[in-house]
Amino acid sequence: KATPIKWLWYPFFAIGKISLLQGDPGDGKSTMMLRLIAELSNGGATPDGQALGRPQRVLYQCSEDGVADTIKPRLEACGADCRNVAFINEELYSGLTLDDERLRQAIIEFRPRLVVIDPTARKNFLFHDTVDGANASAIVMSLIETAKANNLNIYQYLYTLLLYMPDYKNEPAGIKQLMPWSEFIKENCSGITDTEKILPENRGDLPI
Repeated sequence: KATPIKWLWYPFFAIGKISLLQGDPGDGKSTMMLRLIAELSNGGATPDGQALGRPQRVLYQCSEDGVADTIKPRLEACGADCRNVAFINEELYSGLTLDDERLRQAIIEFRPRLVVIDPTARKNFLFHDTVDGANASAIVMSLIETAKANNLNIYQYLYTLLLYMPDYKNEPAGIKQLMPWSEFIKENCSGITDTEKILPENRGDLPI
């Protein structure tokens, strides 16, 4: 039986679903989230004015800032009711991950309406249990940052690499054309392309 989606903040955060808040450092992601937490803890409204109803609990986990000297003062400055905000102390319980039993138990005991893990990138590195896995993530992150530095569409660049690399990985001239500063990449990865229409069988060859 189909059921409608329940929204915490339409159309951004659905209740019981995972949402990703993405942006460059300094864009204000954490600040926006702290303000949303403050409004939720008081039963206020979303940034665009949608009523949140009665005060709700929030589980907020941040691995970059201290709770007592940074996070709580920021929440108080936003007007949060900190009685409705809980944390897991990573100074006592290090190595917290998304599938950690302690996180599950905290959700069961505190019954939050919203769980925030900030940032997810650092948490993801805790999942690596092999050197190869860590190296693979480091390579992907390097590709992403290099694409950003060259003003490329990150998804389009990664898609293009996966499209051509299997056939050109041992071809120096082909690798050169796949560098983020090449004219071929600038032409094909600077805007938005319909990737559903560009498939291995019709992609064409690299200009080498």
